[in-house]
Amino acid sequence: MALDDLIALLAARHRTHLVEEGQQTEATGKALLAALVQLRPDADRVIGQLNAAFDGYTVRSKAGEALATQRDAVLGIGRMAGMAIPQLARWDPPAEELYDDRPPPAYLDLLSRTETPGSAHQAAPQHDIAIEDHHIGRDAEVFLGWIGELTGHVAWRNFRQDDQSLLIANVNRTAAEGNSGADLLYYHQSRGSLILVQYKKLDKVGGYYYPDSDRKLADELKRMQDMDAYAARLRRPTDDHRLSPDPSWIKLCPPEGVIPQANVMVPGMYFTRQHFQRLRDDPRLRDGRGGALRFGYSNVPSYLDNTMFTRLVETGMIGTAGVTTELVRQQIMRSVREGRLLTAGLLSGDEQPQSARNSARRRRR
Repeated sequence: MALDDLIALLAARHRTHLVEEGQQTEATGKALLAALVQLRPDADRVIGQLNAAFDGYTVRSKAGEALATQRDAVLGIGRMAGMAIPQLARWDPPAEELYDDRPPPAYLDLLSRTETPGSAHQAAPQHDIAIEDHHIGRDAEVFLGWIGELTGHVAWRNFRQDDQSLLIANVNRTAAEGNSGADLLYYHQSRGSLILVQYKKLDKVGGYYYPDSDRKLADELKRMQDMDAYAARLRRPTDDHRLSPDPSWIKLCPPEGVIPQANVMVPGMYFTRQHFQRLRDDPRLRDGRGGALRFGYSNVPSYLDNTMFTRLVETGMIGTAGVTTELVRQQIMRSVREGRLLTAGLLSGDEQPQSARNSARRRRR
């Protein structure tokens, strides 16, 4: 394809601003890409992949929003573990549009695969969410160099750093209508702490969450209260100290239209279940139309952000103490039965002092 053929398709106003070398103006650049696709239709897919690498993956459906929330949960688990695992942020966005009448793919199944010398070439599997498909994926992943050791469950992925092991799992139902959000379950084995995060999205207009309009909230709060009560019954005077010993948390996050490629989480506000319920009675939050209750950055007096929350998890200052892995299993099975996405993480290995973890983090920057 000759460059002259490409330029000939540009309108006069775009040819006026065209530069031979350097960055084009936004309008001229878009016109050039459109002309390129017109001449070479097969280039459209490549351009889309390049845009995703630089600008992010655009979410256009509830299935896409569910995938974005899974991604946020996976990155959150890595940060909570204090581990630098860039593989968790390297992923291959779905090649096709996600539709609400089909379950979204598991984010872990979309992580970019890195082959080792001598390994057989294997394309990244495009799984459905059904548990059976994880068995198929197991055979496809045994050649992948960075996945690490296999685990006792086909849905789990294993990562290692120093003397610690981080296990992450997506456990999903196939009912797409139940996949409107995702839960993050994090179990810090060396500290015996468990944290469960319930995700809620802020409204696209105005950036608020209206709890009185959430039909699922009452049942979800009841389950969180039951979980907190169960954990409280298991506490012992000899358990490790926690600033907040209950497992249940809520994260309010904006309905992101783009999933960034950087190793960052979606911004959000974290609340303990008790804090969230207390804020529901706070008159400062009844500033919506007709005195409606709403949560937003502009009216919530205090919350934890991503950095504060994940650091508290990493250092073992929040979450349950003395809770057995049976509690983890029960919560996972309950979430699966109710048709919700669940992202779970388990950190094991010898725990370093916080000063050693801080030094290691600085060396990795």
